[in-house]
Amino acid sequence: MDLGAVLGQAFAGGATGLPEDATATKILDAAVATCAAHGIGELTIDGVARRAGVNRVTVYRRFGDRDALLHAMTLREGERMARGILEAIEGLEDPVEQLVEGFAAALRLAEAHPVVRRTAEHEPQDLIAAGLADDAALLRMGSTFAATGVRRLQDAGRATHLDPDAVGETMARLFASFVLLPAQHAIDVRTQEGARDYARRTLVSLLMG
Repeated sequence: MDLGAVLGQAFAGGATGLPEDATATKILDAAVATCAAHGIGELTIDGVARRAGVNRVTVYRRFGDRDALLHAMTLREGERMARGILEAIEGLEDPVEQLVEGFAAALRLAEAHPVVRRTAEHEPQDLIAAGLADDAALLRMGSTFAATGVRRLQDAGRATHLDPDAVGETMARLFASFVLLPAQHAIDVRTQEGARDYARRTLVSLLMG
Protein backbone atom coordinates (compact mmCIF):
# COMPACT_ATOMS: atom_id res chain seq x y z
CA MET A 1 0.00 0.00 0.00
CA ASP A 2 1.33 3.45 -0.95
CA LEU A 3 0.35 5.23 2.26
CA GLY A 4 1.24 8.67 0.96
CA ALA A 5 -0.97 8.28 -2.10
CA VAL A 6 -3.90 6.92 -0.08
CA LEU A 7 -3.63 9.72 2.47
CA GLY A 8 -3.41 12.27 -0.29
CA GLN A 9 -6.61 10.86 -1.78
CA ALA A 10 -8.33 11.01 1.60
CA PHE A 11 -7.33 14.63 2.23
CA ALA A 12 -8.47 15.60 -1.23
CA GLY A 13 -11.92 14.23 -0.40
CA GLY A 14 -11.67 10.65 -1.66
CA ALA A 15 -12.40 7.41 0.14
CA THR A 16 -9.57 5.51 1.80
CA GLY A 17 -11.24 2.12 2.00
CA LEU A 18 -10.43 1.60 5.67
CA PRO A 19 -12.94 -0.66 7.45
CA GLU A 20 -15.05 1.23 9.98
CA ASP A 21 -17.00 -1.56 11.66
CA ALA A 22 -16.84 -2.17 15.40
CA THR A 23 -14.21 -4.93 15.20
CA ALA A 24 -11.87 -2.91 12.98
CA THR A 25 -12.28 0.10 15.26
CA LYS A 26 -11.39 -2.00 18.32
CA ILE A 27 -8.28 -3.30 16.60
CA LEU A 28 -7.08 0.13 15.52
CA ASP A 29 -7.86 1.59 18.94
CA ALA A 30 -5.78 -1.20 20.47
CA ALA A 31 -2.91 -0.44 18.08
CA VAL A 32 -2.96 3.22 19.12
CA ALA A 33 -3.07 2.29 22.81
CA THR A 34 -0.16 -0.14 22.40
CA CYS A 35 2.03 2.40 20.60
CA ALA A 36 1.15 5.10 23.13
CA ALA A 37 1.99 2.88 26.09
CA HIS A 38 5.04 1.00 24.83
CA GLY A 39 6.25 2.64 21.62
CA ILE A 40 5.84 1.90 17.93
CA GLY A 41 8.62 -0.69 18.05
CA GLU A 42 6.60 -2.83 20.47
CA LEU A 43 3.57 -3.11 18.22
CA THR A 44 2.78 -6.78 17.53
CA ILE A 45 -0.21 -8.62 16.12
CA ASP A 46 -0.49 -10.76 19.25
CA GLY A 47 -0.35 -7.78 21.60
CA VAL A 48 -2.96 -5.85 19.64
CA ALA A 49 -5.23 -8.89 19.47
CA ARG A 50 -5.07 -9.35 23.26
CA ARG A 51 -5.77 -5.67 23.91
CA ALA A 52 -8.65 -5.63 21.44
CA GLY A 53 -10.17 -8.85 22.80
CA VAL A 54 -10.02 -10.67 19.46
CA ASN A 55 -7.90 -13.52 18.17
CA ARG A 56 -4.80 -12.91 16.07
CA VAL A 57 -6.40 -14.50 13.00
CA THR A 58 -9.04 -11.75 13.04
CA VAL A 59 -6.35 -9.08 13.00
CA TYR A 60 -4.55 -10.76 10.11
CA ARG A 61 -7.77 -11.15 8.14
CA ARG A 62 -8.80 -7.53 8.65
CA PHE A 63 -5.45 -5.79 8.21
CA GLY A 64 -2.77 -8.24 7.15
CA ASP A 65 0.66 -8.27 8.76
CA ARG A 66 2.17 -5.96 11.37
CA ASP A 67 3.33 -3.36 8.84
CA ALA A 68 -0.08 -3.24 7.19
CA LEU A 69 -1.71 -2.75 10.59
CA LEU A 70 0.68 0.10 11.38
CA HIS A 71 -0.12 1.69 8.02
CA ALA A 72 -3.85 1.43 8.67
CA MET A 73 -3.46 2.98 12.11
CA THR A 74 -1.40 5.83 10.66
CA LEU A 75 -3.99 6.42 7.95
CA ARG A 76 -6.87 6.58 10.39
CA GLU A 77 -5.06 8.88 12.80
CA GLY A 78 -3.92 11.07 9.91
CA GLU A 79 -7.49 11.36 8.69
CA ARG A 80 -8.63 12.37 12.16
CA MET A 81 -5.95 15.04 12.40
CA ALA A 82 -6.91 16.34 8.98
CA ARG A 83 -10.56 16.59 10.02
CA GLY A 84 -9.52 18.46 13.16
CA ILE A 85 -7.56 20.99 11.11
CA LEU A 86 -10.43 21.41 8.66
CA GLU A 87 -12.82 22.02 11.55
CA ALA A 88 -10.48 24.70 12.91
CA ILE A 89 -10.49 26.64 9.63
CA GLU A 90 -14.14 26.04 8.74
CA GLY A 91 -15.86 29.29 7.83
CA LEU A 92 -12.62 31.25 7.45
CA GLU A 93 -12.37 32.99 4.09
CA ASP A 94 -9.12 34.89 4.64
CA PRO A 95 -6.10 32.80 3.48
CA VAL A 96 -3.99 34.39 6.22
CA GLU A 97 -6.39 33.30 8.94
CA GLN A 98 -6.66 29.84 7.42
CA LEU A 99 -2.88 29.50 7.62
CA VAL A 100 -2.73 30.84 11.17
CA GLU A 101 -5.54 28.71 12.55
CA GLY A 102 -4.52 25.64 10.58
CA PHE A 103 -0.95 25.82 11.87
CA ALA A 104 -2.08 26.30 15.46
CA ALA A 105 -4.57 23.44 15.19
CA ALA A 106 -1.97 21.08 13.71
CA LEU A 107 0.43 21.72 16.59
CA ARG A 108 -2.34 21.30 19.16
CA LEU A 109 -3.51 18.02 17.67
CA ALA A 110 0.02 16.64 17.43
CA GLU A 111 0.77 17.55 21.04
CA ALA A 112 -2.49 15.95 22.17
CA HIS A 113 -1.99 12.71 20.24
CA PRO A 114 -0.66 10.03 22.60
CA VAL A 115 1.45 8.22 20.01
CA VAL A 116 3.01 11.36 18.52
CA ARG A 117 3.69 12.82 21.96
CA ARG A 118 5.30 9.67 23.37
CA THR A 119 7.33 8.88 20.29
CA ALA A 120 8.64 12.43 19.89
CA GLU A 121 9.74 12.43 23.52
CA HIS A 122 11.14 8.92 23.95
CA GLU A 123 11.83 7.44 20.50
CA PRO A 124 12.23 10.33 18.03
CA GLN A 125 14.20 8.00 15.76
CA ASP A 126 11.03 5.93 15.32
CA LEU A 127 9.09 9.05 14.34
CA ILE A 128 11.77 9.95 11.83
CA ALA A 129 11.75 6.39 10.48
CA ALA A 130 7.96 6.50 10.19
CA GLY A 131 8.20 9.79 8.32
CA LEU A 132 10.71 8.34 5.85
CA ALA A 133 8.88 5.03 5.34
CA ASP A 134 7.13 4.32 2.03
CA ASP A 135 9.03 7.02 0.17
CA ALA A 136 8.40 9.64 2.89
CA ALA A 137 4.67 8.89 2.99
CA LEU A 138 3.98 10.97 6.12
CA LEU A 139 5.77 13.97 4.66
CA ARG A 140 3.77 13.58 1.48
CA MET A 141 0.61 13.27 3.57
CA GLY A 142 1.18 16.66 5.17
CA SER A 143 2.36 18.19 1.91
CA THR A 144 -0.71 17.00 0.04
CA PHE A 145 -3.06 18.25 2.74
CA ALA A 146 -1.54 21.75 2.78
CA ALA A 147 -1.27 21.88 -1.02
CA THR A 148 -4.94 20.91 -1.35
CA GLY A 149 -5.86 23.90 0.82
CA VAL A 150 -3.85 26.23 -1.43
CA ARG A 151 -5.48 24.79 -4.54
CA ARG A 152 -8.93 25.35 -3.09
CA LEU A 153 -8.04 28.99 -2.55
CA GLN A 154 -6.75 29.22 -6.12
CA ASP A 155 -9.97 27.71 -7.46
CA ALA A 156 -11.69 30.70 -5.85
CA GLY A 157 -9.24 33.10 -7.51
CA ARG A 158 -7.10 33.70 -4.42
CA ALA A 159 -3.42 33.09 -3.64
CA THR A 160 -2.80 32.49 -7.35
CA HIS A 161 0.86 33.51 -7.07
CA LEU A 162 1.68 30.51 -4.86
CA ASP A 163 3.08 27.13 -5.91
CA PRO A 164 0.77 24.75 -4.02
CA ASP A 165 3.21 21.86 -3.93
CA ALA A 166 6.11 24.01 -2.72
CA VAL A 167 3.99 25.63 -0.02
CA GLY A 168 2.61 22.25 1.01
CA GLU A 169 6.01 20.63 1.39
CA THR A 170 7.41 23.65 3.21
CA MET A 171 4.54 23.56 5.70
CA ALA A 172 4.97 19.81 6.24
CA ARG A 173 8.72 20.16 6.85
CA LEU A 174 8.23 23.05 9.26
CA PHE A 175 5.56 21.15 11.14
CA ALA A 176 7.79 18.07 11.44
CA SER A 177 10.61 20.19 12.85
CA PHE A 178 8.35 21.58 15.58
CA VAL A 179 7.18 18.09 16.52
CA LEU A 180 10.66 16.54 16.57
CA LEU A 181 12.50 19.53 18.05
CA PRO A 182 10.05 21.01 20.58
CA ALA A 183 12.67 23.00 22.53
CA GLN A 184 11.76 26.68 22.54
CA HIS A 185 14.29 29.45 21.91
CA ALA A 186 13.39 32.50 19.83
CA ILE A 187 10.19 30.74 18.70
CA ASP A 188 7.67 29.82 21.38
CA VAL A 189 4.67 27.85 20.17
CA ARG A 190 3.88 26.08 23.43
CA THR A 191 0.49 27.80 23.60
CA GLN A 192 -2.12 28.31 20.93
CA GLU A 193 -1.65 32.06 21.13
CA GLY A 194 2.09 31.60 20.73
CA ALA A 195 1.53 29.42 17.67
CA ARG A 196 -0.86 31.96 16.17
CA ASP A 197 1.52 34.84 16.83
CA TYR A 198 4.43 32.99 15.20
CA ALA A 199 2.28 32.10 12.20
CA ARG A 200 1.12 35.71 11.73
CA ARG A 201 4.53 37.27 12.21
CA THR A 202 6.65 34.75 10.33
CA LEU A 203 4.85 32.03 8.37
CA VAL A 204 2.48 34.34 6.53
CA SER A 205 5.24 36.41 4.96
CA LEU A 206 7.50 33.38 4.50
CA LEU A 207 4.93 31.25 2.71
CA MET A 208 2.52 33.73 1.15
CA GLY A 209 4.82 36.62 0.23
